[in-house]
Amino acid sequence: MSRGIIFGVGLLALTFLMLLCIPRHLPGPSASVPPSFSASLENGQLTLSGVVGSEDAKFAALARAQESGKGTKLHVIDNLEVRPSASAAGWEAALPALLAQFSILHSHQASVLLSGHSVTVKGAVATGEAKTTLLREVASLLGPSIKVQDQVTVTPALAVTLPPGQTPGTAHASRAQVQAGLDELLRGEHIAFESNSAIITSKGRAVIGKLVPALKRAPEAVIEIGGHTDSYGDPDYNLQLSRMRAEAVRQYLVEQAVTSRLSAVGYGSTRPLSQDRTRAASKKNRRIEFRVKEER
Repeated sequence: MSRGIIFGVGLLALTFLMLLCIPRHLPGPSASVPPSFSASLENGQLTLSGVVGSEDAKFAALARAQESGKGTKLHVIDNLEVRPSASAAGWEAALPALLAQFSILHSHQASVLLSGHSVTVKGAVATGEAKTTLLREVASLLGPSIKVQDQVTVTPALAVTLPPGQTPGTAHASRAQVQAGLDELLRGEHIAFESNSAIITSKGRAVIGKLVPALKRAPEAVIEIGGHTDSYGDPDYNLQLSRMRAEAVRQYLVEQAVTSRLSAVGYGSTRPLSQDRTRAASKKNRRIEFRVKEER
């Protein structure tokens, strides 16, 4: 057999072998990317990254981050992707409350990473008590299916000089603790009003009543009560109605001897939680929100 024939048979055999084996190692069709979320705080810059399953989840997280930055030098960077094909994660609804926990962590460098069934919290706090509170709140917000990976360090040097009788770390942590407490109390609740009115219903007053003890434990807190409506009707009317409802809640709390520094603001339909034109979305957008502000 000539060398040419041997070479040709060998080349044919090699080609056949490649056709058999190589496809097994080639990447298949791209799989859907699972939901993930990370918030990284470094030198006054808060970067949100990851993949969420809906515009609503992205909007709520961004709105909360931007609200935290109002009146401060905090700069929010949006690197979040929305992929509707991604399965909705159970923790997506908790992202706004989770971001509130960042005020406990030292702003030089901190991060929260959510992936799969675990969350990694990294950063520094001034006291062991602040660390315990932070990890407990994160676990409570995300539920038992998410395992909390603790990379939080206690650095007493972060403690600030406080007035006599005040515990170290309290001034830095209290705003986040009050916010997280209010968010938890209002989770799944709705402060209801009579239709097209600022009169709080009995069920609405019962919901507000749940907040009173928490607010009385924070008499120095500066809290904005925000009124929001759905997008139906005249925008000017919605704005006025939202102001009146926020003021009605503020007045009711004052009558309950709450001494926190309360302010009432109406936003009308300008800050919806959902852009859908459904009855459920409209009910979700009609709401009262409490935001604990930086003390001025």
